[in-house]
Amino acid sequence: MKESPLYVDWFTDYPDAVVKVGKVTFGEKSRNNMTDCNLRRKQVGNISRAACALLNSGGGVIKAEVDNKDYNYAEHGIGQDIEKALTELTPSKMSQKYFDFEYMRENNCVLIFVKSWSSDSSSLPRICSLRTGLYQRCLTRKDSMSPTEAAQFLKEKELSARRKRDEMGPRAKKALLSDVHQEQNMYTSAERFYKRDFLCFGEKLNFTESTHIEFKKFATKNILKYIKEILPNYISAFANTQGGFLFIGVDDNGTVVGCTKDKVNINELKEAIEHVKGKLPISHFCSSLPGVNLECKMLDVYDKDENLYGYVCAVKIQPFCCVVFSETPDSWTVKDNEIMRMAANEWTGLMMATDPEISNLCEAFRTELSVSCAPPLTKTVFSNKGLACLRDLQESLFPANGNGITYKPDNLSKELFSEYPGLEDLMNEQMQELQYSQGLLIFARSWAVAVGLPENQHVVCDALLIASGKYPTLYTVTEDCSVVGYGYSQRIAHTLKQKLVNDGGYTQKVCVIPHLLQLGTNRTRNNDSRVQVRYPLSYVLLPNDMPDLLHSLVIILLSFRSFLSDGLGREFFNLLTIKQYEILTKNLHKFKKLFIYGLPGTGKTVVALNIIERIKNVFHCKSDEILYICENQPLKIIVDRNICQSVTRAGFLNENYNPSVKHIVIDEAQNFRLEDGDWYDQAQRITQGDGHSEPGVLWIFLDYLQTSHPFRCGLPKLSEHYPQEWLTVGVRNATQIYNTMVQEMQNIVEKRPQIDIPFERLRMLLNEAKCGHPLPGVCRVEENLDKNEIVTYVVDTCRQYFRSGYSGKDIAILCNTTREMDIYSDILQPKMREMMRHFRLGAYFTTAANVLGHEIVLDSIRRFSGLERNIVFGINPVPTQEEISDNLKLCVVSRANLHLHLLYER
Repeated sequence: MKESPLYVDWFTDYPDAVVKVGKVTFGEKSRNNMTDCNLRRKQVGNISRAACALLNSGGGVIKAEVDNKDYNYAEHGIGQDIEKALTELTPSKMSQKYFDFEYMRENNCVLIFVKSWSSDSSSLPRICSLRTGLYQRCLTRKDSMSPTEAAQFLKEKELSARRKRDEMGPRAKKALLSDVHQEQNMYTSAERFYKRDFLCFGEKLNFTESTHIEFKKFATKNILKYIKEILPNYISAFANTQGGFLFIGVDDNGTVVGCTKDKVNINELKEAIEHVKGKLPISHFCSSLPGVNLECKMLDVYDKDENLYGYVCAVKIQPFCCVVFSETPDSWTVKDNEIMRMAANEWTGLMMATDPEISNLCEAFRTELSVSCAPPLTKTVFSNKGLACLRDLQESLFPANGNGITYKPDNLSKELFSEYPGLEDLMNEQMQELQYSQGLLIFARSWAVAVGLPENQHVVCDALLIASGKYPTLYTVTEDCSVVGYGYSQRIAHTLKQKLVNDGGYTQKVCVIPHLLQLGTNRTRNNDSRVQVRYPLSYVLLPNDMPDLLHSLVIILLSFRSFLSDGLGREFFNLLTIKQYEILTKNLHKFKKLFIYGLPGTGKTVVALNIIERIKNVFHCKSDEILYICENQPLKIIVDRNICQSVTRAGFLNENYNPSVKHIVIDEAQNFRLEDGDWYDQAQRITQGDGHSEPGVLWIFLDYLQTSHPFRCGLPKLSEHYPQEWLTVGVRNATQIYNTMVQEMQNIVEKRPQIDIPFERLRMLLNEAKCGHPLPGVCRVEENLDKNEIVTYVVDTCRQYFRSGYSGKDIAILCNTTREMDIYSDILQPKMREMMRHFRLGAYFTTAANVLGHEIVLDSIRRFSGLERNIVFGINPVPTQEEISDNLKLCVVSRANLHLHLLYER
């Protein structure tokens, strides 16, 4: 929704979002001498909207052309009205913390450097807003809510909606009014007045204006315009404050004055009111999703001779369950390279953003990054206490405790210096002036790939400098600067800065200065002076800032998104382990083929899906050039919706995929078969290319311990599984479940059933296995039950989970075969429906293909391979093939994150 000429200029030399606001008169005296008051207000409004958008989007720069001659920043300043407008935008009115000003004499422009918003306190609003669009009644007034008032109001409304959701049985009606007897009497009188059929001109009402009653006169000739202007504010105020009546045609003293019949068209007036009602933005926290409930009556007014004189417009507004706006909030953001006004639901979501509730997990998890004091777009980051915390991860990857500038990672920097003679000398020259500073120079073959951008194959490497007393600086090294161009390094620097703020939660002023270096020379590539962008000195890193900035850097490098929800609203396992990160950052040009052995629950699928994104950026691939192959249809469907082509093994052998495929990632390879053809040979042929093109990537993820059939899987002999990596740290399952998994893994290795799996290698993996956290959970086994007893157990246990706050999307019921699934579905459905209606939930089952949905999954164990839910019931996990009995049990056990119930028939 555009309301101004503001636009983001991406063609400046600043590695930042630069918003141009056009010509502005600066200086207190010059602004006071402006004769066009509308122009003066417009200039302030443009700067305010630009600042609001940048505050809400990670920060940036406002660029304003100076419109007045002979301007001198040091002498004339900015102008008090501009300064006041910016001050009123910021939390606690601390404008100096958020804004820096720089006058560029050579370009005759003023630059306003904007830091990202951070509330510093949970009591302050999460985002910046010029106006909230929310009203409430306060005695006889309608008051516009400030952002701080709106934040508290939204919390109270959300809490009220949560209480209603938690009620059992019919909902008790909320009292409409306060307990004040006088208010009750007035409301009753107003309701009687509303029900009347006619009124007398000049009659005096027996009630006055109050919290729930407002009088207005028809004080204008253009009645329709008047109604459209005032009505949104009153609807918002009454609906947000227990409802009430608006009587138009009654003066402030409570005297009926009406509007003469020749000045108003009743039908047009009613249509105007309905139009206003339909345009009001609303936002819901409840599940019922009703609209604004508003009634309108035209009461006839007669004169003393009993002739029709005119009308009183009476509007009855019911209290609204959630939130009614008078207009879309006046809050802005940078989106798709434009300055956009936020929609009401988007604004409400950001205002209400909180850390997920993990009170029952607090002993096992720590919050590494909380949204309460973070920039607006930041998400919560958790780590589990058994694994390395954020500080430990930072110290492991990027220790900053020495003197001078340390080159990291050690192995990569040495490897690059060996590959490219002259690179070490070039970087040493750049660091020469920093010999007395403390900091890090962090190398990457491509920082572009690290932040989700395509790699430039003409780039030798990138190095990020983080040092005290220096601006963070990104050095992009190439053998030919004319091929790469400054814009490439600038784009990486801008993206990295945005991620440090919006993903990493960094709250101080920050920039990343791009430098393009040419190997074989000792100078920065300078096309002209514009490359040397200037930021205020307040953006220079101080020693105390470095730990927080490095923590933010670790978050953006180790965080990941999973397609499988844990029910907390975020992934609480959302920092990669060091081993996962090491695998994901391998040089894909050297490791075209890789076998990744992973024990159950170690995050194989997470790594598989994340490597696909890196393949895209390293090789400039389109989605249809990468193929993900798995055995079961549900996992194929989930991946197919998101990032690349996906296909089952059977579909792959039938060539049900786009023939443009160059790279292949194979998941759950231990469950593949040879019955339809040699899938491995076909994958090899595709990724090796036709001899005229570079070979593609072939990464194979497997876990022999979760083999679900006794047949040959088609993998090559073990001596050809090279190179290979191991994932042995369990990060997904609660400790009780993990312990059961370990027991089952040991049983498989010790029994050595007659199936084609490498037992000695599995024994080596088991020796390195460990649980990565102390997350408590449940693992129960019930035996000697008949079908009805199993069904009763499932229904009763689900009832307890629902009472504890879980829902259908947390639960999976897994049977041995699809035939048993059908049998149990017929018995479970009616009993589950009867129980769930008390929780206002539909007793609907779904299949594994809809694991991301909100219903209970009921499917076979094999079809749920690679998927997960918090609560899993495994019914009779006994296969027809005795040799894989322990493997199948391990398959069902490993699908449960928190609660596992194994149920066996007699």
